[in-house]
Amino acid sequence: MDTQRLFLLILATVLVLAWIVLAKKYEKIYESMIKTIDSEQFKYPELFCVGFALMKFLKIDSRSKQGRKRVKEIAEVQGKRYAEYYFYVINGEKWTYGFTVLVFFAVLGAMANEPMAVVMGVLLAGLAMWYIEELLNDKLSARRDEILADIPQVLSKLTLLVNSGMILREAWEKVAFGGERVIYTEMQATVQEMKNGVAEIDAYRHFADRCAIKQIRRFTSTVIQNMQKGNAEISYFLKEMSDEMWEEKKHLVKRKGEAANSKLLVPTAMIFIGILIMIMVPVFLSM
Repeated sequence: MDTQRLFLLILATVLVLAWIVLAKKYEKIYESMIKTIDSEQFKYPELFCVGFALMKFLKIDSRSKQGRKRVKEIAEVQGKRYAEYYFYVINGEKWTYGFTVLVFFAVLGAMANEPMAVVMGVLLAGLAMWYIEELLNDKLSARRDEILADIPQVLSKLTLLVNSGMILREAWEKVAFGGERVIYTEMQATVQEMKNGVAEIDAYRHFADRCAIKQIRRFTSTVIQNMQKGNAEISYFLKEMSDEMWEEKKHLVKRKGEAANSKLLVPTAMIFIGILIMIMVPVFLSM
């Protein structure tokens, strides 16, 4: 048996044994958590004990600087109450799939005596882990884009109601229950907080934290400042920011259109290369 094949067999054996030991040893430890995972949202959650074990060995938790940042981002999508839970579930999924892909290709490489299979396994494992992270990033971007798209309309409604004589709190509640998209549900949560005894200013701050967009932060910050001064200029401010947000929405739509056009360049280039190959290969074969 040559050295290369021996090395591949040893590597594959070690990785397989490590996977089995992690699965068996930590299956009971994380059983209660695994039972709470939605199997429709996360595939094969019963295997996540492997990922949870790797997280423990690698000391990956929500208390690190990167962990706290990720928990904050997850809170935007899943809510603050369950953000830490989803941090562990998503990371457990990521490390489980990544390590499993690596083990599979290591075994494949040992059987075929092909070291490139191991290299491919490392690359695909990294790709799988990156893809899982990107799924959350896509949800986060979609949520933020939806809020940005709806801000101008919300501000226009608030401006109209405040100018008609309504106080801001009443106008906020009326606008909040006028839609079902993200910004409206967050406004409804703010209304509920105020009804439960949370101070109006604090409720607006919480709204800004949940949306986590600079335009919303600026809006709530200025609203709070105006409230502290007696709401003297609130209608003027709302009108000014509404106009500004409509302009920004136009630029956002334009940027999205340009981004969509740039994305089309990749498949177009691939089609062009494919056609070029189909034309050139017969020419070279006939020479």
